Amino acid sequence: MNVVCVERDIIQHGHMKHEVKRIVPDARVTACRSPYKVKEIVETEGCDVLLTGIDMGAGKTEGIRLAREIKEINPRVNIIFVTVCGEWEHAEEIFRLRVSGYVRKPYKPQQLAEEFANLRYAT
Repeated sequence: MNVVCVERDIIQHGHMKHEVKRIVPDARVTACRSPYKVKEIVETEGCDVLLTGIDMGAGKTEGIRLAREIKEINPRVNIIFVTVCGEWEHAEEIFRLRVSGYVRKPYKPQQLAEEFANLRYAT
């Protein structure tokens, strides 16, 4: 399983990568802090699961844009939003993307594990 994590915060970046490795020990986990590098990673290495936020700093919906672009490359990618965004103003757009899961920060490791146990597409 190829997992790509996008997290701008350096502490959360390391934490997320560590948690994914713990949940899915045999996964190849690539973590990056910039959403702009993700497309290149997905095109060259593939991606079964994308973990990203919604508000990535560059724009309020940067993570949604990123998810849409990655789905164009791989329509069967499992997308899990891991975000502090609590407002539901983007809910309709998120649902239309047919994402696999949504975890609100701060999250407990078992919440992330539950999302991996219930991926939309088998890997």
